[in-house]
Amino acid sequence: MQLLDSGRVERKRGFAIGRIYYVRPGAGEKYYLRILLNIVKGATSFEDLRTYEGIVYPTFRDACHARGLLKDDKEYIDGITDASFWSSSRSLRIVFATLLVSNEFSKPGLVWQKCWEFFSDDILYNIRKNTGNPDFELDQEKIEKYCLLEIQKLLQSRGRSLRDFAGIPLLPDDEMPSLEEVLIHEELRYDKSYLMEEHAKLLAEMTDEQRVVYDRIMESVDRRNGKFYFLYGHGGTGKTYLWRTLSAAVRSRGDIVLNVASSGIASLLLPGGRTAHSRFAIPLSIVEDSTCNIKHGSCWLS
Repeated sequence: MQLLDSGRVERKRGFAIGRIYYVRPGAGEKYYLRILLNIVKGATSFEDLRTYEGIVYPTFRDACHARGLLKDDKEYIDGITDASFWSSSRSLRIVFATLLVSNEFSKPGLVWQKCWEFFSDDILYNIRKNTGNPDFELDQEKIEKYCLLEIQKLLQSRGRSLRDFAGIPLLPDDEMPSLEEVLIHEELRYDKSYLMEEHAKLLAEMTDEQRVVYDRIMESVDRRNGKFYFLYGHGGTGKTYLWRTLSAAVRSRGDIVLNVASSGIASLLLPGGRTAHSRFAIPLSIVEDSTCNIKHGSCWLS
């Protein structure tokens, strides 16, 4: 340190070999490697980092767990077990997928091993109901596969996959639904008969001004000559009503509508609505050269 005439103290760089960059928890082995690099002294190889009390562990994650650097996920296992007495299997699957995406588990495979039967309680019932065969039977291995398939669908709707989480069994490639299949299924699952009735009701109660805009946009839809339209209006002038009518019109035909809004509250007013940031992977902090975080070749581009 050096005292300057202004009274300020000039800071001098201290001795440093280098800097370890931040790694997000969802990065897998890289994340656990970073933890060990900050803890293990004098390591000269990756094997040294994976060694603790004379035992060489197969992965950096296992080495971290042996050192007590990770939670054992017991609180999550106990919570899921308790919830299984009063919550549906579908709800438990949603909770599990949400916790996976949030990188809450230190050992996802262990949680799956302990809890997958809670997630799959309704699998056989649903298959019997869908096939109309009350005597249909499945062994435990196949029930687990069907359950994994349901988890995979939930993860893919959030842009993730079973492959992103260590220790969870993987389905063969031919049994893994593509993200495109999941997205299309989600958008085509609407009840067309109900939407036709809703569309007729909404259309009948439209104002003349709304009807002009509706006809203009639907003309573009019918001709399939995609265009951009910007609708401006103060709050309470019926913009959301117009979007609902347009959505019902297009979806009742079996076509796809992606309703997005700039805020979470606004998106809740739209049928099947999501925020633009969520749907198109728009960064939260935007600068001049920001782009959507959709990888080249991703099914989202379809």
